Amino acid sequence: PDHAGSLESMMRSLKPGGEVIARPLSVTTEQMIFLLEGTLTVTLNSREHILNAGDSIYFNGDELVKLTCGNESQARWISVITPPVF
Repeated sequence: PDHAGSLESMMRSLKPGGEVIARPLSVTTEQMIFLLEGTLTVTLNSREHILNAGDSIYFNGDELVKLTCGNESQARWISVITPPVF
C-alpha cells in the first residue's frame, strides 16, 4: 500500500480462457512475472511467450500487450514492477 519503495509486487490470477489487455502506463517500468500455476501467454509487442508453472519472464512495461490464460485451469502468478505505479 506504500509507494515509497523502489518496487511493487502483487499476486494475480485469471480464470481459464481469461484475458487482460495491458493499459498504457505513465512512466517507464521494468516488470517480472513468476507463474505459480496454470498456463499464461504473455504477449510482448507482437511476440507471444507461453509460461508454465515455475517459469518467469522479465520485460520492459511498455512492451506488454496482453496476458491470456490457457483453457484448462486457472493461471496464478506473482508480478513485480519497478517503479510502483498501481
